[in-house]
Parts: sequence; structure tokens; C-alpha cells
Amino acid sequence: MALVALRTGSPHARGAPGRCESGRVAPRDRLPHHQLPAHQLPGGPAHDRPGYVERLWPGPLVWVLGLSTAGSLGIAYAGAFGALVGGVVGAAGALVVAAVCLRLAARIVGGPEGLRAGRALLPWQHVGRVVALDAEATRRARGSGGDPSAYLLLRPGVGPGAVVVEVTDRTDPHRTWLLASRHPQALARAIREAHGTLSP
Repeated sequence: MALVALRTGSPHARGAPGRCESGRVAPRDRLPHHQLPAHQLPGGPAHDRPGYVERLWPGPLVWVLGLSTAGSLGIAYAGAFGALVGGVVGAAGALVVAAVCLRLAARIVGGPEGLRAGRALLPWQHVGRVVALDAEATRRARGSGGDPSAYLLLRPGVGPGAVVVEVTDRTDPHRTWLLASRHPQALARAIREAHGTLSP
């Protein structure tokens, strides 16, 4: 399979250090050496604007569980301390859930300077082969069959597909990127087109 062609290194057991299935930054999720600080890409002329943007919002189940928990806390506090306190606690809990989901909603951007995934940037000249994965291939890539050196950008409820991007810069500790996506075919196509157009 195309995924096997991109794989490097020894198998990595599921659940070992480096997995990032919860959206937290894990040891294997350290930023490449050419990382740039997170920021909003500037506007300006049309040719300087991002050509592709995908926001990895957490899935509906994450929102439902979070808001249900906030509501349950509000009801509990209302029963113990009154409706006003319960309403304040419930509203505060909902705001916390929204803030967490916003923080988890990393962006994948294909811009003039390169491919940005979360806080990491891969210049176009270091982008190699790009492969869109279906649900089964994504499960293997996230498990023991995946690249143990991969930079992971995975979010709960985003999928079931993903995209593997080969990194051709041999000084980079990450041989591949594994990016969650709700539209892996469209993302892979956009990366290939941008690479062909914008690569030096």
C-alpha cells in the first residue's frame, strides 16, 4: 500500500509515548525544527492568502459530552445552592467546554510559505509524496503499523480518514506528517496542487 511506502523506522506499539489521539501534545508530537509561532496568516494580496484551510473542530460527541457535563454540574449546584448559583456554574462550565474545543481546533493551511498544521510549518520544498488514507489505513497509521517518527495532528471526532505527507528534509526528526481530516481526498489534492505551484 501507499502507506507502507511512506513508512520508516520500527513499528510503534499503540498507546506508547508519542501517540496523540486525545489531541494533547505527546512526545512524538514535538514541533519540527522549522516550526514557526502560531499566528493568524495575514491578509494582503490574493496570491499571499491561504489556498486551502481546514479547521479541525472536535466532533459532535465531544461537544455533547462536554456540555452535558456542564449542565449536570449546573443542576447539581442549583439543587444545593439555588437556581442562580446553578445557572452561573452551568454557564461557566459551558464556556470552559467551548474554550477547550476552540483550543483543540487546530488549522491545516496551505499557504505561500508552506504547509502549516497546527503550530508546525513544512516549507513546500520539503514536501514529498502525499497520500490520502481511508478509515482502515488511518487506524493502522495511528497504531503499530505507523511511522514512529511521524508528526501527529489528530483530534477526537475528526476523521475517519487522514493524510500522510512525506518530509524530504533529512535533518528533520519527523519523516512523515499524519494529519487528521474530514476531507482527506480534498486535502491531499490541495497539498499536491500547492506544492506543484508554490514549491521553489
